[in-house]
Amino acid sequence: MGSIKTSVLTLIAIVACLVLLSIPGFYRDEARPGGTPTVNQDLPTINQRPSLFHFEREHPGALEPNAAPPIGRAPRFPTNWPAATEAMERPFVLHPELVQIAGLENLPAEMALDELLPMLYDDAPETRLAAIQSLGDMTISAALPALSAALDDPDPQLRIAALEALASHDDASAVSSIEPCLLDQERDVRVAAIETLAGLENETAVHALAGLLTDQDSVIRRQAVYALGEIGGEYAMMYLLQAHYDPDAKIRANAEVILMELEN
Repeated sequence: MGSIKTSVLTLIAIVACLVLLSIPGFYRDEARPGGTPTVNQDLPTINQRPSLFHFEREHPGALEPNAAPPIGRAPRFPTNWPAATEAMERPFVLHPELVQIAGLENLPAEMALDELLPMLYDDAPETRLAAIQSLGDMTISAALPALSAALDDPDPQLRIAALEALASHDDASAVSSIEPCLLDQERDVRVAAIETLAGLENETAVHALAGLLTDQDSVIRRQAVYALGEIGGEYAMMYLLQAHYDPDAKIRANAEVILMELEN
């Protein structure tokens, strides 16, 4: 009986030794120098390509902001951008003739006049306007024919500018050139012509102004009465008497006041 127990215990001891001997061999390959082997520890992968996409933990299906954007329609540029040909407050860039006109101030008037004449027929209204204003600043009578030609400009605003330039010369010889503007299709041009003739105060314009006293436009009639009062003289007073029968009460009153001033 004692020998059987001894044999069993010996067998158990042998099995236990075999098991203990097998355990170090299991960990030999997993052990690392200077530390304890860690189960499921991530190891770097050789030549591993970084991922282009990174997912949020909270939203596994959503792309991170640094991910490549999805393919879609290209963004549109603002529709309110100015066109490439728009002036954008740079007239000297788009119209180099303006720079040339500004430089003419340093030249003698006769030489500058020769340079300005072709610019009165330029396609750009900015250039024509600058030329008209430069001619108005000249003090020589040779500029008057050029300004008279500018009264036929297709732009009514430039015709008005030409009238103002002629008024600055204060030359009675321009009356005959201004009188056709009294019949212009644009009211503003007609008013500017009346005011220019009034400023010249030349009696040769009285008859042309008197023809406006029967105009259908009350504004034109009122301006004509004012101009006749500025010019004065016997013929002007005679025509102002006709204004006593004007259908507009204000025009009749103005004519009466002007006549009283002229008589005194």
